[in-house]
Amino acid sequence: MHTGLTHTLDFDRDGKTSGHLSIPFSIDRSPYFQVKVPICLIRNGEGPSLLLMAGNHGDEYEGELSLAKLIRRLDPKRIKGRVTILPMANAPAVMAAKRCSPLDGGNLNRAFPGDPLGTPTSRLASFLETELFPRHEIVFDIHSGGTSMEHLPTALVERDTDPDRHRRGVDLMRTLGLPYG
Repeated sequence: MHTGLTHTLDFDRDGKTSGHLSIPFSIDRSPYFQVKVPICLIRNGEGPSLLLMAGNHGDEYEGELSLAKLIRRLDPKRIKGRVTILPMANAPAVMAAKRCSPLDGGNLNRAFPGDPLGTPTSRLASFLETELFPRHEIVFDIHSGGTSMEHLPTALVERDTDPDRHRRGVDLMRTLGLPYG
């Protein structure tokens, strides 16, 4: 099913590729406006696949800035497998310096599993849930306190119905060495 979200990314191409996820959205100045969500694919042969995303809430800058820096610095020759980086997952919210999208008031973190025919936020959540997450063995969704609060350094793992997969997630969380998790 078409999600109303398009891209021209080749997930199997080696090297570093930057592009955009494009979400059509009609605005007063243009019925053909496209919401652009930046994405970078870094791949070097076969191996594990990792998705790093930040900017789920537009006012959580620490992850956004860290991933933008990582895109510039990470050399494909230094990895085995694929790293996909989504530094501004909720790009409209990031550009507006708001927690939620100014286009539809959507909180991307609460929009899953999404709706391929819904609002821009809901269409993005649907694409992430059905197309992007399944391509990766590990997904890191980086959050911080935003403009309204401070957070302690913490790692969380979503409970998985597969006990082995859940154990691997907990093991990975512990290797981060954060004081809370």
